[in-house]
Amino acid sequence: MSRSQWRSVFIVAVRLVITLLFVPAILVKLRNPGAWAHLFTTWGYPSWGPLVISTVEIIALAALWIPALAISASAALMITTAGATGTWLIHGPRSTAAYPGTILMLVAALAWLQQTTVRRDSHTEHPEPRSK
Repeated sequence: MSRSQWRSVFIVAVRLVITLLFVPAILVKLRNPGAWAHLFTTWGYPSWGPLVISTVEIIALAALWIPALAISASAALMITTAGATGTWLIHGPRSTAAYPGTILMLVAALAWLQQTTVRRDSHTEHPEPRSK
């Protein structure tokens, strides 16, 4: 396989890992909405926060698999995971921040890989004209 094919396989693998890591984080908020609404209000966020965040995460995870939307989806996921990481670091227990922090790093790495792939593809589609 060529280098670009390996890169594509790696991107798909990282997308899959990110998607699987988000599933428990989303399900716990949707299965226990009252408990999470209480936690959110304790932290100073609105009680509807868990539902909105879970909805944003579900939409962004679906968009992550659509190449034209993948960069924007990565940005949305980085925002939600940065918020989760910060919230756990501030309000504790701090060790809980490792989970969303790990996902944040994976999403950031994926965004970088996707961006470099988009740039590389655009250069091969429109090569610079050679001067004589």
